[in-house]
Amino acid sequence: MIKAEPIRNVFATLPSIPISSRANPMATWPIRLLAILPTLPSGSATVSDVARLSRSARRIEVMHGPRLRYRLLHRQSARELKMNTRHRYLVPLGMALVGCQPTDETPTNEAVSSSMAVADRVLRNGAIYTVNDALPWADAVAIGDGRFVAVGSDDEIDEFIGEGTEVTDLQGRMAMPGIFDIHIHPVDGAMAALYDCSFPFTFTVEEILEHVAGCAAETEAGEWIRGGQWAVGLATLDQSIDAELLDMVAPDNPVFLMDSTVHNAWVNSLALDRLNIGPDTPDPAGGSIVRDSEGMPIGILIDDAAYNAISTLPDYSPEQYEEALAWIVAMLNRYGVTGFKDAIAEAGALTAYNALDRSGRLNARVAASLIWKRAWIQGHEDHLLNIEQRDVYRSERVDPDFIKIFLDGIAPSRTAYMLEPYLPHDAFPADFRGEPLHDSATLAEDVTHFDAQGLTVKMHAVGDGALRQGLDAIEAARAANGPSGLRHEISHAGIMHADDIGRFGELGAIPELAPILWYPVPGVVEAQTAAIGRERAEFSFPIRSLVESGAEPAFGSDWPAVVPTPNPWPGVEALLTRQDPYLEDPQETKWAEQAVDLETALEIVTINGARALKVEDIAGSIEVGKSADLIVLDRNLFEIPASDIADTQVLATIFEGNTVYELSPEP
Repeated sequence: MIKAEPIRNVFATLPSIPISSRANPMATWPIRLLAILPTLPSGSATVSDVARLSRSARRIEVMHGPRLRYRLLHRQSARELKMNTRHRYLVPLGMALVGCQPTDETPTNEAVSSSMAVADRVLRNGAIYTVNDALPWADAVAIGDGRFVAVGSDDEIDEFIGEGTEVTDLQGRMAMPGIFDIHIHPVDGAMAALYDCSFPFTFTVEEILEHVAGCAAETEAGEWIRGGQWAVGLATLDQSIDAELLDMVAPDNPVFLMDSTVHNAWVNSLALDRLNIGPDTPDPAGGSIVRDSEGMPIGILIDDAAYNAISTLPDYSPEQYEEALAWIVAMLNRYGVTGFKDAIAEAGALTAYNALDRSGRLNARVAASLIWKRAWIQGHEDHLLNIEQRDVYRSERVDPDFIKIFLDGIAPSRTAYMLEPYLPHDAFPADFRGEPLHDSATLAEDVTHFDAQGLTVKMHAVGDGALRQGLDAIEAARAANGPSGLRHEISHAGIMHADDIGRFGELGAIPELAPILWYPVPGVVEAQTAAIGRERAEFSFPIRSLVESGAEPAFGSDWPAVVPTPNPWPGVEALLTRQDPYLEDPQETKWAEQAVDLETALEIVTINGARALKVEDIAGSIEVGKSADLIVLDRNLFEIPASDIADTQVLATIFEGNTVYELSPEP
């Protein structure tokens, strides 16, 4: 063990070395190495080799133990560096580059080596988009111990190739950092795919009933049939579904089917009996039980009425949780996702994530959002316990320091909280704007409390009234606690008043976007338009304005709600085109002025997502010292029409230096 202070002394002895003009002709200023030690419980760290200088004195590589990290303290302006992108200079592992005066001190013999370090793996001959302003493009990368040890030209990286180096020829393919999905429901989607009576939300009522009948034939009498997802428009527009339809195909089983938004449930009569829902059952706060003209429940449960019911259903086994989450992580890797935020993580999922990570089967970084004041699989007391005991679930790749708070529902069912009234409807009072799930003072207290505890809060806010309430709560936390550095999120962030756009950047809050929510399933767009009017429905997701105001939007799929898969590429396309990415020839454009360029879109799905997971120091861009998370694509996104981006296929996904997915060639 080497004490922290001696380590600082060792690094202070390293000389200033001019950067080679071959690496960067403009960089003639001296550099020095500076180690920034984190707070260590023991005040010490293990160092294998403190530093090695290359023969040409161009590169310094710092080999360090897991508790020693380095920080880039200074770099040339992005404008200067972009003038020189053809010279893809090499930034070495562990270096901190700062303009300074030369020093007369020299390193000890033990700290200097005349040999170049050999990489574990090299990927070369590629078009590597780094999402790093200091070095936007590179030909090759060298990987050692799961991290990028060098990023630069083929010639520069070739010097890291040794006898044991695995070399991959990218054959000119585009590569980029792994993608982050900061809003996904892995348990819901995976359980539906593996164990439930699931069907696509394009199914008609007749197709759904036929499918449920098949499930009932394979299920013992009395056992629950769970599944989904029926298109929300079947209840909000057509109003063509009820309990009696399900009774005809599954009379001996309670049936519980979630809709395409994962906010509403369709159940049969036996399920209503099991759930103790009858004519005298009051509507829960934040939800409603749809009734006929005589006050009888018809089998549709809205928002918290559905969530309260979920919490009473039989839970899955620990083995099913592990199998389901391993399955979805593999699927996400296939789409190029190497980090995600579970938007509602409860005990079963938290335990499974931890088990997968400790057994080496979690090939992604996971942020787990712990639910607050909302029924789901568990009750509120269990949620309190999850938050209090969250360190039990923490592991190297699982961070449970996140909270999820629902502020409202969704617009099609008129449970979103709006600043202006919904369009008139016989079932709602005049000037109805929806109702917030929390009073503003209590919400501000909760967010302030979590902010002080170091917990990042994601707030579901579909309506512009709920969005403003969430921003007000973040502002209250900033006023009470000062700048905590936590980037709290407004989830969905689609409908917002112009006065609130600039507040995201001012407050350091993240607008979490689901770019393909405009074109999810038949009925959703129409149902939202019928509720709030065409102007508000179409003038949503002001993404360009958010970016220009200084906000850092991040991408969330919200799968399995609304979208058919967690594939991010249709969303990337929609960010550029503002058109339906699922159509061959879309005729309609939604608020074209809010389209962003490709560079911005890729930031939204990579480094901005890493910031939302609080891992931007180790992931989200291809930089020396960061985790070697990289994806290889079948096309160069910068050389194709934007309308072709949705069809992008990932050829390989590399996580922490290991290939965790590779596209199998067609037979």
